[in-house]
Amino acid sequence: MPRIQPFWNSEKVMSSSAIFISLVTLIAMIYQSNLMREQYELARQAQFASTMPYLMMSNTNGNGPNHTLTLRNSGLGPALIDSVIVEYQDSVYYTDLPNFLYDNIPETYDIPSLYYSNLWPGQLMPAGETLNMLQVIDSQESTDSLLSLLSRLTTLKCRIIYRSVYNERWEINTEQLQPVKLE
Repeated sequence: MPRIQPFWNSEKVMSSSAIFISLVTLIAMIYQSNLMREQYELARQAQFASTMPYLMMSNTNGNGPNHTLTLRNSGLGPALIDSVIVEYQDSVYYTDLPNFLYDNIPETYDIPSLYYSNLWPGQLMPAGETLNMLQVIDSQESTDSLLSLLSRLTTLKCRIIYRSVYNERWEINTEQLQPVKLE
């Protein structure tokens, strides 16, 4: 009578073990590559956040003899200004607020002690920099005139579109408290 060979001999055990170890290794490599991808994405987000500009517009000292409309970069990185747009009475003006006021609102010339700084496309605002867009110093009459003028311009909207060093684009305007990221 012929002798029956056992199904599991040493060669089959060795080859099955090798296949099993290979499958476990493949699963571990797929898991590790997913972890590396997540780590890369987190590092990328941290890198973008470490250079993110954050522009804010604000009014200060609205009731005293001084008044300032400021634009401040409170972010960690510089902001490169792409465009400055003023919208007023269904018209769009590609200029900053001081130029718009002086070019289109004649009463602006009647405000003594009004100082301003211009903002233009291509301008770089470093982190921590403040730009006094409109400013009145030590003149209650000028402050009252400026506030009265601005309160009459109810449809006035100033928009600033800027980007980071990584070309992420944002918009800030006089109707929003925080920048909105653009796609």
